[in-house]
Amino acid sequence: MSRQPFLGTVLLFVFAVPTAFAQADAPASPRPTLTLRAATEEALTRNPELRVLQREYEVARGAPETQRHLMPPMAEMQIWGWPVTTLNPARTDMYMFMGEQELPGRGKRAARVRVAEREADISRQEIAVRANQIMRDVRDAYIELAFTRETFAVYARQGAVLEELAETATSRYAAGEGPQHHTVATIVELAAVERERIAAEGRAQAAEARLNALLGRTVSERVEALDIVVSTVTAAEAEALALSRHPEVAMVAAGVAKEEAELARLRGERRPDYVVGGGYMLQPGGAGAWTARVGLTWPNAPWSRGRLNAEIDVQSTRVEAAKARGDVIATQLRQSVREAAIRIEAAERQLRLIEFSVLPQIEHAFELARLAYAAGEGTFSEVLDARRMLLSTELESVEARANLAHARADLDTVAGAL
Repeated sequence: MSRQPFLGTVLLFVFAVPTAFAQADAPASPRPTLTLRAATEEALTRNPELRVLQREYEVARGAPETQRHLMPPMAEMQIWGWPVTTLNPARTDMYMFMGEQELPGRGKRAARVRVAEREADISRQEIAVRANQIMRDVRDAYIELAFTRETFAVYARQGAVLEELAETATSRYAAGEGPQHHTVATIVELAAVERERIAAEGRAQAAEARLNALLGRTVSERVEALDIVVSTVTAAEAEALALSRHPEVAMVAAGVAKEEAELARLRGERRPDYVVGGGYMLQPGGAGAWTARVGLTWPNAPWSRGRLNAEIDVQSTRVEAAKARGDVIATQLRQSVREAAIRIEAAERQLRLIEFSVLPQIEHAFELARLAYAAGEGTFSEVLDARRMLLSTELESVEARANLAHARADLDTVAGAL
């Protein structure tokens, strides 16, 4: 193959691939920056799952009202002494019209209302628990998308470096100072970087779709520019906040209150219920008469009180179990805070090591190798090796900063910062 067609093909490929890098990194349209705080607030108001949970809470919130009212009264009519030889109801001995109303014992309706209110509060706390989990998912998707987009700039810089290296190798080949395979190797390296960039673009699109779904947007919508600012508390502050305001803690408190309300209701069942009724007896051809009826239950009867006592004992155990769950949640939150703090410290140390020790040395080594090769003194393999180390280290730097952001966001999530 002659030198001129070969050089033309090389230059066409070298200039085409960096253009693809630039186009992939360019935003679709100028839009306001989406901060992490704005994203979480948008998810709280527009997330489809949270909206469904809110509707379920509204249903539960209406339940206490149903317990405030009495059961419907019963009306009854009886016919006595209807002869089997006739179908005429006028030839019966007596008609009786009656009505009755059940009346729960003192305080029983209020106890049932309190149980229903506590159940509604549990439903509300379930929304908070799920909202905190969704906020964690929003933070994860947001951070993944933001830092994956940052790798586009790394690949773009590598594309520019390889473009310059390809031009140098091509110029040396044209001048008869270098072999042809240096140019071919540069093209192969450029294609490899392009493949990595395409894979990163796929990850970014997946994270974008996930973030859009969490925000209640169309999944194919382009997410605007992101601004990574994860405001976090210290580990000591996070533990104190978690134990006081985390949704799981509030959920346990709501569960204990519900079980205690149910226990109070069962204890109130020792009081009797009442039934009152009245009626009118009508005798054809004779004088009518009024009737009255009063009844009450006997919950403490020797043959029935054992059942109620057993229910109270079981419910007392449920109350103790609900309270014990609070200790479990507190231990889990302390563990989560500690793990997040460890991850933050490790990510910070790794990031400092990369950015202040490793990366400057590799950048310097690559620059020396590149200049030496351009001057015809260094070897081509040294340039490629230094370039690969530079790309790997820059990607490690992005990954370390992403890990740090994830760890800080996890600490916020444990602290219950909705």
